[in-house]
Amino acid sequence: MHKFIRAYDDQPTILVPGDRKRIISTISELTPSLDPETLRVCASILASAIEPERKIVTEEHGAGHIAGALSFLNGNDIAIARWTSDELSQRLTPYFGENARYRGGHLVLQGVQAGDRVTIVDDVLDRGETLGTLIRLIESHGAHIEDIFVLAEKTYGGQSFGRANLSNRNIQSLLTVEVGGRRSRVETADCRFTKYCDNPEVDISANRLRASYEGKDLVEVRSPDGRTMKFMMVPLSEQYPCTQAGLLRETALKIGQSIPRAQIDKIVGEFDRCAHILGAVSLYTNMPIAGAKWFPGPDSQGTDFSMEYYQGTLYPYGIQRGDSVYIIEDTVSSGGTLIGLINLLRNNDVYIEGAVTAVEKQEYAGIRRIQDETGIEVQRILDVSIGGDKTRVTFDRYER
Repeated sequence: MHKFIRAYDDQPTILVPGDRKRIISTISELTPSLDPETLRVCASILASAIEPERKIVTEEHGAGHIAGALSFLNGNDIAIARWTSDELSQRLTPYFGENARYRGGHLVLQGVQAGDRVTIVDDVLDRGETLGTLIRLIESHGAHIEDIFVLAEKTYGGQSFGRANLSNRNIQSLLTVEVGGRRSRVETADCRFTKYCDNPEVDISANRLRASYEGKDLVEVRSPDGRTMKFMMVPLSEQYPCTQAGLLRETALKIGQSIPRAQIDKIVGEFDRCAHILGAVSLYTNMPIAGAKWFPGPDSQGTDFSMEYYQGTLYPYGIQRGDSVYIIEDTVSSGGTLIGLINLLRNNDVYIEGAVTAVEKQEYAGIRRIQDETGIEVQRILDVSIGGDKTRVTFDRYER
């Protein structure tokens, strides 16, 4: 319990646009890193209040790793709201329904269907814009919100702007944190810690990972350089129809078995598409995590990248000079995101031991490109062909 409270108490705060304060928390900002025990305690507190049968909805950028840890330990399926570019959001509407304008793009709610009874999990409540948008999206999909849990609710001079802006909602905050000064101060703690979750036994005999990539829909998108690329509608990466706990557990085991734990300080992933996997792998391997996100954090110096449907900047979260890290990824397509992450790490004087991905798209040969441009060898669990009308698994490391 103390580890969780300490993650938000007496931490530095920085002023960001809009007269807001950002708490440099190990949980939200991964700074200097998020150790697995703190993540486990955080997930265990949530598991004490949330039944395993309840679908968890979160926003990937903020709490994707927390949802992944909760799913891994407690057995909850996951649905995720993601920032998405304009073109891709339009392509995904037939699968996920209407989306909402958000941060210069769109927030697409992936994995929620009409009739679902869901629980929202978020890391920090400030003004409530993201949470409010997420609530409206869930209800527009015909789903019912049972509970809303927030790890830390910010107050400014005792006033919670987020709670005032969402006054018609029953928000359960585990902590209220005063951020009016230079350092944060936990004012109240409402953490009902009734069970401590150990790692579950994982049965891989059903090979859920392979099955989840066989015969799935492909959506054509235009890359930043004008090429036509194919986007896979699969449960692990796109929560279509959602990311099942059994699938996430199996993926964490298979990725985790590829990581040389004795040789590294942290595992690192690109947060805006891989956070839920990163959280689960952290608990399976007992390794701290750091990451990169598409939006500036404590360090505003980022590195440009270009992927199959978007180009932008990756910013470091918890990446420290001198770290020895191992990279994890969900999917390698053209390899652009991983190359950007490798460059970001090297720009911060980080040593990269290697990388592993759950899937490589066979036709794009992204792993070869990464090897050629960076010298980093990427292991993969599956090769998936996207050359036809549907996906087809062509290689499986665990196939017997």
